[in-house]
Amino acid sequence: MSQNISCRRSEGLSQPTTPQFVESIATTFQAQSGSADIEAVVLRAVARRSDSIALPDILELRSLLDVDGEQADTVEERVTTIISGIEAELAGWDRREVFA
Repeated sequence: MSQNISCRRSEGLSQPTTPQFVESIATTFQAQSGSADIEAVVLRAVARRSDSIALPDILELRSLLDVDGEQADTVEERVTTIISGIEAELAGWDRREVFA
């Protein structure tokens, strides 16, 4: 199965994940009255922060993301778990590009 990945990155996320970034995502999620999908909120924030992740990448990440953030005690822990999953997927994309 070939991947049509449009992001041009080998550096992972453009900027390192900081506690402030995680907190801002958690605040955004909590402000949406629980009706929001936390994975969607995190993906949107990561895309805004990155200059190399395009909409098709976000849609593909969404379909591939397999994290169990429900086990986390806090929203911040859920956000961190999802970001880690995104970083792992992006690292896998980099490896596939090298071997393509």
